[in-house]
Amino acid sequence: MSGTCGGEMDSGELADTISQLDGWNAETRWEFEVADGALGTTNPSVDSNGYTTWSDGKHAGVVYGAVTNLDEFGYDERALFTAVLSDPVTIAAELEGEFLIACYDGAEDRHVVVTDKLGARTCFYATGGRFLYSTSMNSLVPLLDDPTVDLQAVNDILLMGHMWGERTLLEEVRAMRPATVLEVADGERSTTRYWKPDYEAHGGDSDGYFDELADRYEQAARRVTGTLPEEVGIWLSGGLDSRTTAAALLQNASPGHLDRLIAYGYDANPPTEDNPKIASQIARELGIEYLQIPLTAETFAEDIERVIDVTDGMLQWNTTANLSPSYHIERDVPVLMEGVQGELIGDHLLRYHFDESRSIVETQFASEASASKKQVNNLLTEDVDPVRTFKQEAERSPETTHRGKVLDIHYQNYYARAGLESNRVMRDRTGSRSMQVDGDYLEWCAKMPRYYRKGSFPLSHHVFKSDAGGVPYGTSIAKLELCRRVSPTLSEIRYERTKTKPARPYRFHVAGFVGNVVLSRLQSKATYAGGQLQDFWIRDTDTFVHEWVSQYIADATDRSFFDADAVEAVFERHMNGSNNASMLARITTLEYWLQNHLD
Repeated sequence: MSGTCGGEMDSGELADTISQLDGWNAETRWEFEVADGALGTTNPSVDSNGYTTWSDGKHAGVVYGAVTNLDEFGYDERALFTAVLSDPVTIAAELEGEFLIACYDGAEDRHVVVTDKLGARTCFYATGGRFLYSTSMNSLVPLLDDPTVDLQAVNDILLMGHMWGERTLLEEVRAMRPATVLEVADGERSTTRYWKPDYEAHGGDSDGYFDELADRYEQAARRVTGTLPEEVGIWLSGGLDSRTTAAALLQNASPGHLDRLIAYGYDANPPTEDNPKIASQIARELGIEYLQIPLTAETFAEDIERVIDVTDGMLQWNTTANLSPSYHIERDVPVLMEGVQGELIGDHLLRYHFDESRSIVETQFASEASASKKQVNNLLTEDVDPVRTFKQEAERSPETTHRGKVLDIHYQNYYARAGLESNRVMRDRTGSRSMQVDGDYLEWCAKMPRYYRKGSFPLSHHVFKSDAGGVPYGTSIAKLELCRRVSPTLSEIRYERTKTKPARPYRFHVAGFVGNVVLSRLQSKATYAGGQLQDFWIRDTDTFVHEWVSQYIADATDRSFFDADAVEAVFERHMNGSNNASMLARITTLEYWLQNHLD
């Protein structure tokens, strides 16, 4: 899967740990060991710009990923790592890009590990005993004396389908937070947050806000293209995020980089063939090749266990299913990318979540939980507070306003533990980049006024419950405005979710989304807030996915902390027509991971 590891390891342990990080393609390995410390990395050989290593015999460093603004400081490899070791907090705040930096000072027996501003490349570390870290928690398990399951983490997976805060499935291991420097000296571990945006809402006019948003977006594109090889792949759908990203990359490509962009797609989200049709139109307008990759119960049968392994059992497998076609791309594309996430500009934290009549804990529950407290409690035999992690995050945030706390918790958790976590599947296949990990762009996203976020129809929460509070508008004003500014021509190609051209006024998109969903339901088609591909796969008794889920559900009924009757009931209701794929994926993700990595 590629990755980085290190700490207090001997040469044999370092080699064994790195071997567990190897990905799908040929990998280039690098190892360093001196005195009592070690670090190493393994990366796809086709993406030579996707990692950096350095050593002078006593000191060493790894950039797993790419710093996108090094040329702005004139740093070479030695200067970068020397600066990070000398003043990690100050230097880290200056760096942009998706990366994990790990350094070791053999003269002082000191480790420094740095996450980027969104924590896009997760790093796990042992909280006690000898210091150990890795981008894969699985690889740390053999080095731990007596690892134990964190039941609060089990609760969190069942509640959300992903993790939150620093928790992992193991009591002895924690995840580093975004924008954090972890230093270990004399056996003492300390963490420092080196960056956070200003969350105060922009007070100027809308044109001024969106013009600046587009400028910063394109600056992020210019920065990241300077780290790209000649050939890059991008997942392209009929949505707004991927088309806007593709256009920005092509318009801002640096000389000698990104000579060829290839678009890949699949029929999902929902599986009605609309996404491939619209993506093909977008690709023709951009002048790039579009290739459709199969995503079926048969192709995913080959990948279901691998995607759980790659994400350390901490992301429900039906979330990672949509990136599993990465394994079925025939050519060895050096880098794969996704569209910049619309969640940053109003497609995840919605207007509803900024209602100050709700507590910060209630707001987190509304934005993240997709199961009820009662359902989670029924599934567990142990007494666990369903919202304990939300309470801890609310207490931890230093912000003093409701808006500030909501956004701060979001920036510190959502992308590192959910939104960008599935990108580990792409990195298992080849190199990857995340354009949105750019401080200047993130600063401006954090200032977005509430009105530009996705809303919901007034009073609709009385008849329909959703993460938007009621019947949602379908998209955010900000996503449409960004698309119009970055690529006016692509704004004339209809948007899959609303069946309306992005160039048209917002009210048409609000109506278009509702009309799209209603019509699809009348025609018994897959649609938003309805059954998805994985629901159908599990219900089809002829598929391997059904067989696999059945097996691990049966095994889960023997797990001491699962209530057997409640687990069986989730499966039975699904087979009788309810759409329970998400909860079934959570239970089976946990059971598979525990059997194969801990039991």
